[in-house]
Amino acid sequence: MKKIMSILIVFCLILSVLISMPVQAEASNTLEISPGGTIQKVTYAQNGTSEEIRIYSPSTDIVRQYVMPPEGSIKNYRLVFEILNASVSKTIKFDVNKGTVVQIRMANMSDPKRTNVVVETTAKPSYKLTTSSDGKSIVLTLNGSSSSSNTQSPSPAPTPNPSSSASPAPSPSASATPKPQETVPATSPVPSEGSSDKIPVISQNGPMSWTITGNTCRIELKGIGLIQASVGNAPRFEVREKEKFIQITIPGNDKGFTDGFLTGNSVIYGALISYNQKQNSTIIRIPYTDSITYSHTVTGGNSVFLINKGSTSVPANSPAPSSTPVATPKPSATPSATPAPSNSTTPSSSPSPSAGSEPSNGPTNIKAGPGDGKTVLKLTGSGIVNKFNTYKDKIIVEDTGSLVTFVIPVNVVSLGSGTFTISDDLVKNVTVYTSAKNSFLSIEKTNPDMKFEIAAGSGPDELYVSVASVMAPVSGSKVVVLDPGHGGKDPGAVFNGCKEKDYNLDISLRCEAILKSKGVNVHMTRRTDVYVSLEDRYKFANDLNATLFVSIHNNSMPNGMKGSMVLYHYTSYKGKAYATLMLDNLVKDLKTGNLGLSARTETKVLKYTKMPAILAEVACMSHPDDLALLNTDAFIQKAAESLANSIIQILSK
Repeated sequence: MKKIMSILIVFCLILSVLISMPVQAEASNTLEISPGGTIQKVTYAQNGTSEEIRIYSPSTDIVRQYVMPPEGSIKNYRLVFEILNASVSKTIKFDVNKGTVVQIRMANMSDPKRTNVVVETTAKPSYKLTTSSDGKSIVLTLNGSSSSSNTQSPSPAPTPNPSSSASPAPSPSASATPKPQETVPATSPVPSEGSSDKIPVISQNGPMSWTITGNTCRIELKGIGLIQASVGNAPRFEVREKEKFIQITIPGNDKGFTDGFLTGNSVIYGALISYNQKQNSTIIRIPYTDSITYSHTVTGGNSVFLINKGSTSVPANSPAPSSTPVATPKPSATPSATPAPSNSTTPSSSPSPSAGSEPSNGPTNIKAGPGDGKTVLKLTGSGIVNKFNTYKDKIIVEDTGSLVTFVIPVNVVSLGSGTFTISDDLVKNVTVYTSAKNSFLSIEKTNPDMKFEIAAGSGPDELYVSVASVMAPVSGSKVVVLDPGHGGKDPGAVFNGCKEKDYNLDISLRCEAILKSKGVNVHMTRRTDVYVSLEDRYKFANDLNATLFVSIHNNSMPNGMKGSMVLYHYTSYKGKAYATLMLDNLVKDLKTGNLGLSARTETKVLKYTKMPAILAEVACMSHPDDLALLNTDAFIQKAAESLANSIIQILSK
């Protein structure tokens, strides 16, 4: 009997395990995490070929969404969206490793408060982002890999209300009623069949929105009545035909707007919105693609622009044109535009306007820094350093504390358009936006007190965006003369076919670029491979009444000797002090040997200059180790940086 009972017990146990197996399997397909903060719970579940992620949050407002493709060492896709007025207790990394989902990451963002969500997937996601029927969670549904478009909501896009004009525009005589055309509304952009990797359409920011109907772009500012003027205390606009943009200026910090940008269409490149502290005004700039015709009306307290490309007149059924004639106003003394991550209506994939109407898709010619705690970003492009030096006076820098924006002419670099997250000790997010004339680089800083600057990078094809030097600013009245040694018929030292004059000029040109980027007034005794006499060199510096003269050379020494050396005139007290500073920096920065200082009595460029003068022997061409270093781009760049740093320190004394 006992044996039978034992068999029955074992049978029941086996049966219970078999019965419970499907429940366990279903449970094993569901993962859950509680991140803390206002987001109570995140779950992942599989259902056949689809995957579902639910984020339980009191706020279900999605303010951005886009897909980032694999790039560089990153092999997976990243679906990114932001939840307004939400937070997590700390940065979250939720490892899923099921289906196509590798990991879910969440981090807090500020100004305004929001949570950034990154869903990393092995395949290009075809997804739907909706709110649950009870309104308590955000539901992300993934349906395998596809290039189809993605929408926030399956509901059809509403047709925008026509402008409520108190007095309609006069009807044209003997004109047929135009057929209504499909309209892209600001509240729900129509997705295209293009890739979801494109920058999403953002067509509304607070009271401002655009729609496109046929060839006409309609821009509306609700509750804001504008006048056409370049100055004044009232909300106003001006058309800058030379720069090809419309500028709207609203006195004060209008809290209805969020610093950011609207994407463009076939008529405008977009709209750039920022608060300018110096002017105490909200500035909106609308760059357009070509010459335009437009009308402007104010009805019911709302401003409406109707804009057409070229000379085509605005539609006959548009609001009546402004009585103020359209004239080219004088350019503003301080143009301002600061793009930043937008917090507008949730966008979807970009529509496909006519060719050339949209900025390029995704960030281009820009890379994250190496993580050295100083370099934030690298901007790349053929000859970018020379272009930067040519146009650096045209670069506008606006720093509001938490956000810094560089407005860079596209002659220097085109950065495309898009946003990516860094989230390190220096930077939270980077947004780039490119119009016809400028690239807008907007950086959300981790530390609002930190200052950034653009300077020459490790070679001629690279710029660094890095933490600004803490040194005192250099007075523009101080003149520095750089003297690349030898040149033309005078090659200087020659070893293994390598000529000293070439190294000297390369280092000098790079040093000049760095100094100019710091605001130093620099002059060169030669900029090309030409012969300049010693007399002409010191006379050139004397005629300029220079503050400092630095001659740049490379050495030839007896067998076995290698390293750096700096020369000065034996009676020059400041010359010796400056030479000591420069030598110490060269040895420290280049890791070269220290050949010491050399006091000279008859070196003409040191003896006859009327200002402190030093001559730097960067390395020894006569030693194979130093010559090998001089034949590397990295060493040449480090030498230029070290010399520039020494010069700035000298000028700051």
